[in-house]
Amino acid sequence: MIIPRRRFLMAAAASPLVLAGCGGGDEPAAAGARHGIATQRLAWIKNTQFAGSYVADKKGYYRAEGFGGSELVAGGPTAPPIESDVLGRTFAGVSQVPIVGAAVAKGAPLKIIGAVYTRYAGCVMSMTAKPIKTPEDLYGKTIGCASSSEPVWRTFLAALGLDQSRIKTVPVQGNPIGMTKGEIDGYLGFINSQVIDLRHLGHDITTMLLADVGFPLVGQTYITTQENLDGHRDKVKAFLRAEIKGWRDVLADPRYATDLTVGEYGKDLKLDPAATLDCCEAGNDLIRNGQAGQQLIAITDEQAARNVEAINAGGLRLTADRLFDLGPIREIYQEDPDLAVTGQN
Repeated sequence: MIIPRRRFLMAAAASPLVLAGCGGGDEPAAAGARHGIATQRLAWIKNTQFAGSYVADKKGYYRAEGFGGSELVAGGPTAPPIESDVLGRTFAGVSQVPIVGAAVAKGAPLKIIGAVYTRYAGCVMSMTAKPIKTPEDLYGKTIGCASSSEPVWRTFLAALGLDQSRIKTVPVQGNPIGMTKGEIDGYLGFINSQVIDLRHLGHDITTMLLADVGFPLVGQTYITTQENLDGHRDKVKAFLRAEIKGWRDVLADPRYATDLTVGEYGKDLKLDPAATLDCCEAGNDLIRNGQAGQQLIAITDEQAARNVEAINAGGLRLTADRLFDLGPIREIYQEDPDLAVTGQN
């Protein structure tokens, strides 16, 4: 269900921003856990978008990798930037390539170490009665965009060589409902959340997934600091292994992941179970690359190069080596090839 900003803020007030992942796992914390707590800043509220981390917490995967537990720090429209949280108070975070790239270009000592989605979830959504199906259909339209997504939107327009003066962008914070009333023509949302919410409310929605029209970004990227990579590489790898295990389980059993989201980690949000299951399955479609033996969270050199090329079109001057450190995730699969997903269901 779509969560109005007022109700989101009420829910945030009812529970602290930083929460030990609700369930705390089914097993007791390991005595003397060598890695401490796995603190992670999420990119948004606790919906199914982060189900892999909920599963990793609930099933004790963090503990199995040497952590004493986890803290999943919720985001939202009033939360501080993810990058500042990772630099100041969490070990890792979930962000998007253009946003991380902009921070790195300004000198932030951050690196992308993996990505949940092989395709970025961002899409332009529109009413089917007035559909936006191609980038050229954007001309003459008014598009709503949350402030947190505007860097991605501007980068998309630049990467595709679109004339931004012919597209009106207006701020709309996290809720596309105005589109259904004709107040805007389209909305930059996510194919695994707002689109499904509106469809469950009975609206006929058309989508244009940015990844399908020439914007090659990976999505839901994990970031950490250069200091962690230099001085705590084993901890970085332990964190990634726990996340891999969690996301393997989400792919195998999206209903379990949905129940965990609705009943525990996102309980205060009063999520609709049917819509949340559809969101989870849509997210799984973004994870899968259709190949046997897929290495979850891994990014290829080709993907990294294409991502940097895309964001550089927006005015940045980065190299893949400056933005990505893919050594830890590759070492993980070299050390344990069985972590790869052998089937695509």
